[in-house]
Amino acid sequence: MRGFIRPYRRVLAVGGLLAALEVVVGLAQPWPLKWVVDELLADDATASDHPKTLLAMACLGLVAIVATTAVLGYWATRILSSAGLHLANGIRETVFAHLNRLSLRYHGANRVGDLSARVTGDVDRTQDMIVQLLSVLVPNVMMLVGMVVVLFVLDPMFALLALAVTPVLAITVRSLTSRLKDAERRSRKADGQVAAATSETLGAIHFVQAYSLEPHQQDRFDRLSRTSLDAGLEAVRLQARFSPVVDITSVLSTVAIMWFGAIRVMDGKLSVGELLVFLSYVGSVYKPIRALAKLGRTRSKGLAAAERVMAVLAEEPQIVDAPNAVLAPRLSGAIDLHEVSFSYGREPVLSAVDLHIESGETVALVGPTGAGKSTIASLVPRLIDPTTGWVALDGIDVRSMTLASLRSQVSTVLQDCVLLHGTLRDNIAAGRPWASASDIDRAAKLALVDEFACRLPDGLDTMITERGANLSGGQRQRISIARAILRDAPILILDEPTSALDTESEELIVQALSNLPNHRTTLVIAHRLSTVRSADRIVVLEGGVIVQQGTHHDLLGVEGRYRRLHAKGLALSAPAAAS
Repeated sequence: MRGFIRPYRRVLAVGGLLAALEVVVGLAQPWPLKWVVDELLADDATASDHPKTLLAMACLGLVAIVATTAVLGYWATRILSSAGLHLANGIRETVFAHLNRLSLRYHGANRVGDLSARVTGDVDRTQDMIVQLLSVLVPNVMMLVGMVVVLFVLDPMFALLALAVTPVLAITVRSLTSRLKDAERRSRKADGQVAAATSETLGAIHFVQAYSLEPHQQDRFDRLSRTSLDAGLEAVRLQARFSPVVDITSVLSTVAIMWFGAIRVMDGKLSVGELLVFLSYVGSVYKPIRALAKLGRTRSKGLAAAERVMAVLAEEPQIVDAPNAVLAPRLSGAIDLHEVSFSYGREPVLSAVDLHIESGETVALVGPTGAGKSTIASLVPRLIDPTTGWVALDGIDVRSMTLASLRSQVSTVLQDCVLLHGTLRDNIAAGRPWASASDIDRAAKLALVDEFACRLPDGLDTMITERGANLSGGQRQRISIARAILRDAPILILDEPTSALDTESEELIVQALSNLPNHRTTLVIAHRLSTVRSADRIVVLEGGVIVQQGTHHDLLGVEGRYRRLHAKGLALSAPAAAS
């Protein structure tokens, strides 16, 4: 975490200095009591001419010491804790940004709920650890070191006697801390699974209720929750042992000092005031030890959480800008795939595919599920890179362009339209965030969004509920088309935009799509024959290779998969879902 700490080095130095000053001033706290006992109350007291004046000075001195340490402690804690909060916030922002850059393959292998738990819960626990380490560990370690130094200055033999049992304490605390960290690691893993199960169930609540899966999901959730509970209870049991161990160690040291100190006082080798000072310091030595012991669970929780956070940051994005990447020029939209192969694992999805698409051409990709249609569409904006071969736009390898400039020239309309939290206007503006209000209104009109927006309470400024539950599938799809219109990119990818809609909604979507500006290259992935008939060219994929291509009319004239499916009146891979 050195990189996160570096910007706060000066602030941490100031906070550490104030904590050190607090320790130095606090070390003087027992001395006014010694002065009162030895100079005013002892039988052989010498300062008896003005006892009340000296008593008042001792009281004022004690007040001044405590007030000074309080002020120094306030500013030290405030500065160190604030630095800790800023540091943790930087970690959270970095983790979120890093997750956005990680490849689709990584996100496909990890559950959304668990990744969300790392950004929120794990970072929060890391933050607690950082703040506690800075505001509790630093001052108490300084206090402990200062107390030990003073004890050895006052009486080395007494100091050794007071600290004789601390090695046993250190070994015990270390053993408990190691076991506590293991328990917290299991707890954080279980918490991530609980968060993932919650996100998964609530995200598919319609399906869960439709299939009466509530008992099954509840049983699964309960098992995961109990695993988290068991790990948490073990951590609590281990943490509860810290205070008794410290207390027993403290009282043994105090009793030893009291016994031998009292004997030395009776022998006249030590004053009562000096014994009180020593007993005060011995008691004070174990206060920071107790505070540090209580810090054990926070530290263990934080370390377990930090491991999960750093595991995310250790992942390297697979799709990154090349060192010599340049800004993409305004493209005309020609697409070329040269001997492109791709595999998600052992089985290839694409095998040595060659495909040329002219600028402004509309090409439909059809074929059975798993044929490679969506993979080709993902290669164009570099959501994935080919295993072998290369992809070019206007003859330029996509890997030579910066990701941001490349993807800004590709618009996508997906089958399942993704809506973000915000208004209809906000969701349309996602296509081009800097667009003017008039451009957004125009895009909404062309995509026929205004047709239903005018019936909503606040028009385009109506808030969309989570996942667009207050809109129909066709309405959500029209918002997606409005984004594409607003983006005005030279390449448009339509990934089964009408497959889940009824006939009426499909007609509206087709009408909205017809309002997209002309002279752009369009890739259409579709199962319905009605969607691809008007394409300039149809490319039929099967088993990761191109088995046919041509116009609708040409493909009907030859024997092949396209004609067989058309003759059966079936969709090209699966029946369309009804809205």
